[in-house]
Amino acid sequence: MTNVTGGMTTQRWIVALAALVVVAAVALVWVVRDAGDDSGVDVSSADSADAVVASSVVKESARVGAAEGARAAYSYSWRSLTYDKAAARRLMTPAMRDRYDRTMAGVSTSSRGDRRVVSAQVVDTALVTASPTSARVLVFVNRRTSGDDLDRPTIDLDRVLVTVQRVDGGWKVSELDAL
Repeated sequence: MTNVTGGMTTQRWIVALAALVVVAAVALVWVVRDAGDDSGVDVSSADSADAVVASSVVKESARVGAAEGARAAYSYSWRSLTYDKAAARRLMTPAMRDRYDRTMAGVSTSSRGDRRVVSAQVVDTALVTASPTSARVLVFVNRRTSGDDLDRPTIDLDRVLVTVQRVDGGWKVSELDAL
Protein backbone atom coordinates (compact mmCIF):
# COMPACT_ATOMS: atom_id res chain seq x y z
CA MET A 1 0.00 0.00 0.00
CA THR A 2 2.92 2.34 0.60
CA ASN A 3 3.98 1.98 -3.03
CA VAL A 4 0.55 2.94 -4.30
CA THR A 5 0.33 5.99 -2.05
CA GLY A 6 3.91 6.97 -2.83
CA GLY A 7 3.21 6.54 -6.54
CA MET A 8 0.12 8.70 -6.31
CA THR A 9 2.01 11.44 -4.51
CA THR A 10 4.69 11.42 -7.19
CA GLN A 11 2.01 11.45 -9.86
CA ARG A 12 0.31 14.45 -8.23
CA TRP A 13 3.62 16.32 -8.16
CA ILE A 14 4.18 15.64 -11.84
CA VAL A 15 0.67 16.88 -12.73
CA ALA A 16 1.12 20.00 -10.58
CA LEU A 17 4.51 20.68 -12.14
CA ALA A 18 3.11 20.25 -15.65
CA ALA A 19 0.26 22.65 -14.85
CA LEU A 20 2.77 25.19 -13.52
CA VAL A 21 4.85 24.92 -16.71
CA VAL A 22 1.71 25.50 -18.84
CA VAL A 23 0.72 28.57 -16.79
CA ALA A 24 4.26 29.96 -17.05
CA ALA A 25 4.28 29.42 -20.83
CA VAL A 26 0.94 31.22 -21.23
CA ALA A 27 2.20 34.11 -19.10
CA LEU A 28 5.39 34.33 -21.17
CA VAL A 29 3.41 34.46 -24.43
CA TRP A 30 1.17 37.18 -22.98
CA VAL A 31 4.16 39.30 -21.86
CA VAL A 32 5.99 38.92 -25.19
CA ARG A 33 2.85 39.77 -27.17
CA ASP A 34 2.16 42.93 -25.12
CA ALA A 35 5.79 44.09 -25.27
CA GLY A 36 5.28 45.08 -28.90
CA ASP A 37 2.09 47.03 -28.15
CA ASP A 38 2.51 50.68 -29.24
CA SER A 39 -0.53 52.08 -27.44
CA GLY A 40 0.47 54.94 -25.18
CA VAL A 41 3.67 55.80 -27.05
CA ASP A 42 2.54 59.43 -27.36
CA VAL A 43 1.81 59.68 -23.65
CA SER A 44 4.62 61.34 -21.75
CA SER A 45 3.71 61.00 -18.11
CA ALA A 46 6.38 62.48 -15.89
CA ASP A 47 6.79 59.21 -14.02
CA SER A 48 6.56 56.96 -17.09
CA ALA A 49 9.60 55.03 -18.25
CA ASP A 50 8.91 56.45 -21.73
CA ALA A 51 8.78 60.08 -20.53
CA VAL A 52 10.54 62.60 -22.71
CA VAL A 53 11.75 64.70 -19.81
CA ALA A 54 15.36 65.75 -20.27
CA SER A 55 16.29 65.75 -16.59
CA SER A 56 15.09 66.15 -13.04
CA VAL A 57 16.13 69.81 -13.32
CA VAL A 58 13.57 70.28 -16.13
CA LYS A 59 10.86 68.63 -14.02
CA GLU A 60 11.54 70.78 -11.00
CA SER A 61 11.92 74.04 -12.92
CA ALA A 62 8.62 73.39 -14.75
CA ARG A 63 6.86 72.82 -11.41
CA VAL A 64 8.35 76.03 -9.99
CA GLY A 65 7.42 78.01 -13.12
CA ALA A 66 3.83 76.75 -13.01
CA ALA A 67 3.53 77.52 -9.30
CA GLU A 68 4.89 81.05 -9.70
CA GLY A 69 2.63 81.69 -12.69
CA ALA A 70 -0.49 80.44 -10.91
CA ARG A 71 0.28 82.41 -7.76
CA ALA A 72 0.82 85.62 -9.72
CA ALA A 73 -2.25 85.13 -11.94
CA TYR A 74 -4.56 84.54 -8.96
CA SER A 75 -3.19 87.28 -6.65
CA TYR A 76 -4.04 90.97 -6.79
CA SER A 77 -4.90 93.91 -4.59
CA TRP A 78 -6.98 96.96 -5.38
CA ARG A 79 -4.08 99.10 -4.08
CA SER A 80 -1.46 97.63 -6.45
CA LEU A 81 -3.57 96.28 -9.29
CA THR A 82 -1.47 97.74 -12.11
CA TYR A 83 1.74 96.33 -10.61
CA ASP A 84 0.12 92.94 -9.83
CA LYS A 85 -1.19 92.56 -13.38
CA ALA A 86 2.19 93.50 -14.88
CA ALA A 87 3.96 90.96 -12.66
CA ALA A 88 1.54 88.21 -13.72
CA ARG A 89 1.78 89.12 -17.43
CA ARG A 90 5.59 88.77 -17.35
CA LEU A 91 5.10 85.08 -16.54
CA MET A 92 2.75 84.41 -19.49
CA THR A 93 2.95 83.70 -23.21
CA PRO A 94 1.43 86.37 -25.51
CA ALA A 95 -1.76 84.34 -26.12
CA MET A 96 -2.23 83.79 -22.38
CA ARG A 97 -1.64 87.50 -21.71
CA ASP A 98 -4.56 88.34 -24.04
CA ARG A 99 -6.92 85.96 -22.19
CA TYR A 100 -5.68 87.24 -18.83
CA ASP A 101 -6.21 90.89 -19.87
CA ARG A 102 -9.82 90.16 -20.92
CA THR A 103 -10.51 88.47 -17.58
CA MET A 104 -8.85 91.19 -15.53
CA ALA A 105 -10.67 94.01 -17.36
CA GLY A 106 -13.82 93.29 -15.36
CA VAL A 107 -11.91 92.62 -12.17
CA SER A 108 -10.17 96.01 -12.27
CA THR A 109 -13.37 98.00 -11.93
CA SER A 110 -15.01 95.88 -9.25
CA SER A 111 -11.86 95.35 -7.15
CA ARG A 112 -11.28 99.07 -6.69
CA GLY A 113 -14.87 99.67 -5.65
CA ASP A 114 -14.90 96.75 -3.21
CA ARG A 115 -11.29 97.23 -2.07
CA ARG A 116 -10.73 93.61 -2.96
CA VAL A 117 -7.53 91.78 -2.06
CA VAL A 118 -6.93 88.25 -3.33
CA SER A 119 -3.89 86.46 -1.99
CA ALA A 120 -2.98 83.14 -3.59
CA GLN A 121 -0.70 80.64 -1.88
CA VAL A 122 0.53 77.56 -3.72
CA VAL A 123 0.48 74.63 -1.31
CA ASP A 124 1.68 71.88 -3.66
CA THR A 125 2.26 70.87 -7.27
CA ALA A 126 2.15 67.62 -9.21
CA LEU A 127 3.83 67.15 -12.57
CA VAL A 128 1.37 65.64 -15.06
CA THR A 129 3.37 65.61 -18.30
CA ALA A 130 6.65 67.16 -19.34
CA SER A 131 9.16 67.54 -22.10
CA PRO A 132 12.18 69.82 -22.38
CA THR A 133 9.96 72.53 -23.97
CA SER A 134 6.55 72.19 -22.30
CA ALA A 135 4.86 70.75 -19.24
CA ARG A 136 1.47 70.41 -17.57
CA VAL A 137 1.42 70.80 -13.83
CA LEU A 138 -1.45 70.40 -11.38
CA VAL A 139 -1.16 73.28 -8.92
CA PHE A 140 -3.00 73.34 -5.59
CA VAL A 141 -3.79 76.95 -4.67
CA ASN A 142 -5.40 78.38 -1.54
CA ARG A 143 -6.96 81.79 -2.29
CA ARG A 144 -7.87 84.20 0.50
CA THR A 145 -10.24 86.95 -0.60
CA SER A 146 -11.15 90.01 1.43
CA GLY A 147 -13.04 93.16 0.55
CA ASP A 148 -15.59 95.69 1.73
CA ASP A 149 -18.40 93.62 0.20
CA LEU A 150 -17.55 90.56 2.35
CA ASP A 151 -18.48 90.14 6.02
CA ARG A 152 -15.28 88.17 6.56
CA PRO A 153 -12.49 86.89 4.31
CA THR A 154 -13.19 83.76 2.29
CA ILE A 155 -10.78 80.96 1.52
CA ASP A 156 -11.07 78.93 -1.67
CA LEU A 157 -9.10 75.73 -2.21
CA ASP A 158 -8.45 75.54 -5.95
CA ARG A 159 -6.88 73.00 -8.28
CA VAL A 160 -5.47 74.51 -11.45
CA LEU A 161 -4.01 72.64 -14.41
CA VAL A 162 -1.22 74.92 -15.62
CA THR A 163 0.47 74.46 -18.99
CA VAL A 164 3.89 76.07 -19.26
CA GLN A 165 6.14 76.57 -22.31
CA ARG A 166 9.90 77.01 -22.29
CA VAL A 167 10.63 80.55 -23.52
CA ASP A 168 14.10 82.12 -23.46
CA GLY A 169 15.35 79.67 -20.85
CA GLY A 170 12.39 80.17 -18.49
CA TRP A 171 8.87 78.83 -18.15
CA LYS A 172 5.86 80.90 -19.25
CA VAL A 173 2.22 80.05 -18.55
CA SER A 174 0.35 79.27 -21.76
CA GLU A 175 -2.88 77.95 -20.19
CA LEU A 176 -4.66 78.04 -16.84
CA ASP A 177 -7.53 75.58 -16.44
CA ALA A 178 -9.35 75.67 -13.11
CA LEU A 179 -10.66 72.24 -12.17
